[in-house]
Amino acid sequence: MRHGLDGTASIAGTDSYASYTLRGWKSRRTGGTETMAESKRDRAYNYLREQIVLCHIKPGEALDEKRVAAELGFSRMPVRDAVNKLAEEHLVSIFPSRGVIVNQISLADFQDMLDIRLLIEPYLLHLAMPRVDRVDLEEFRAAMMARIGDPNAETDSFGHDFDYTFHMYFAHKAGSRYLISLMGTLMTQSQRIRFFSVVEPERIIASYREHVAIIDAVLAGDEEAAAAAIRDHLNNTREGYLRISRAREGFFRA
Repeated sequence: MRHGLDGTASIAGTDSYASYTLRGWKSRRTGGTETMAESKRDRAYNYLREQIVLCHIKPGEALDEKRVAAELGFSRMPVRDAVNKLAEEHLVSIFPSRGVIVNQISLADFQDMLDIRLLIEPYLLHLAMPRVDRVDLEEFRAAMMARIGDPNAETDSFGHDFDYTFHMYFAHKAGSRYLISLMGTLMTQSQRIRFFSVVEPERIIASYREHVAIIDAVLAGDEEAAAAAIRDHLNNTREGYLRISRAREGFFRA
């Protein structure tokens, strides 16, 4: 199936998709801002999410709401609201007797996450194809080609994670709030695994090429080729992390 790339559709009532374009990604890299001022809950959420994804608060550790509120200069309420949002995304669990505990990632969790992504990302692509912006995709492609050409290019860090931005771009262009929410949860878990691991340089370059293959198929209007490229990328991602888990005992919780 082939689609035109008119880029005319907008997504009302969701987070601004500007953050999920290359311009938004670059803005975060340079300290710019693409959105309105964050609420205290959002600031607390973003702070805690970063601490968890980067393993500054490690899997299995307790999260002290009172300490976090003091660090941020907030009352407990926005921190509590942020924790509830993190619980909805399966990053933490709330226990009446033990408090808030950062969730671990099991091998079964990882396999489930990839299985679900394999199911929904081709569908997201199907919904997004008539709405994607050629300029956005060409900018994504140029960024990837630059990284392929420079093996010493800076690795992604939290807050300007290209992989997260790229996959969430299609989720936002698909225009479904429910799928955006689900995809955000899945991609957050992917971030945790990626930042927790040391990925082989060869796999990083291969991943860049896989993103380019997805982009090229979308630019050509070839949905079937784009869906196949996404499946190849996700299956290769699975194999890469399974290799790491076999080499690193305890990488995934049993």
